[in-house]
Amino acid sequence: MAQVTGSNCKLVYDVESTFGTTPGTPNATVIPFKSEGFSADIEQLSSDVITGNRNATAAFTGNTSVKGSISTELDPYMGTLLKHLVGSVTTSGASAPYTHVLKVGSLPTSLCFEKQFTDLTQYFLYNGCRINKGSFDFKPAGVIDTSFDIVGQKRTISGTPIDATATDAGHTPFEGFQAAILEGGSAIATVTACKIDIENDIQSDLYTIGGGGLVSSLPEGMSKVTGSLTAVFDSMTLLNKAINSTESSLKITLAQGTGAGTAGNESIEFFIPELKFKASDPTIKDAKGIMIELPFTAYYTNSTEASSIQITLKNTSATI
Repeated sequence: MAQVTGSNCKLVYDVESTFGTTPGTPNATVIPFKSEGFSADIEQLSSDVITGNRNATAAFTGNTSVKGSISTELDPYMGTLLKHLVGSVTTSGASAPYTHVLKVGSLPTSLCFEKQFTDLTQYFLYNGCRINKGSFDFKPAGVIDTSFDIVGQKRTISGTPIDATATDAGHTPFEGFQAAILEGGSAIATVTACKIDIENDIQSDLYTIGGGGLVSSLPEGMSKVTGSLTAVFDSMTLLNKAINSTESSLKITLAQGTGAGTAGNESIEFFIPELKFKASDPTIKDAKGIMIELPFTAYYTNSTEASSIQITLKNTSATI
């Protein structure tokens, strides 16, 4: 039998209305991905009992820990994943194009993910999944590398997929040269890189007696939005903001075509209305140009958006 190859594999997801339960009528969506790390780790426990000799007794099964990761590229049709990362979404538009505004709020119930080894017709289904962290790497050109860290409840293996006709929206990723960036409300032309991390601090150790070794729930904690900005060191402006703990803001917009949201003209905006940079002195690494890298932490105090981050997505999807 020929070896399974990654190029023939698929990764799909569906939305769960009940935690840990596959929808009765699945409506799965294909995720374009570069790599994934879904796995169920089942504890193997042993007894300390003395049996009259030095041989170990047979191992027995303990708790199941489900974790996953997805490495992909930011595209206009991953709105559902963004909603399960951030929490709250408001959609406007009577017909396409639609505008989806995402803010920090209670996370939706859960997702299920399935990785499909089609060469072997084997399907690994992970239920009760919640997104613990999302990372976005912005750069002047090329795709926007995006990753999601996921925790889940259980894994089952089957010879049939949850949805043989999963929706595939294709993949037309946003690119760095499509981006515009504002810092403190003004355009800035010296940024060479920016990273944004959104974390949910999900608790993943709620095992209960009689629960079959599965977590009973995966409650989220406080949302935490952090990142870093790398820029050409040509003035003290950014560094002084960090040194003086001056509040600033950051807005990154990526638009395909007109950015209006119609097919081929999708857009996405990451807006952090309130943040403070951490002071970090520039270092001289060689004789070439000096850069400055400033970590930042977002928060909400009194911004109109009432959220530490707001993501605005315009596309042709009526719902996300």
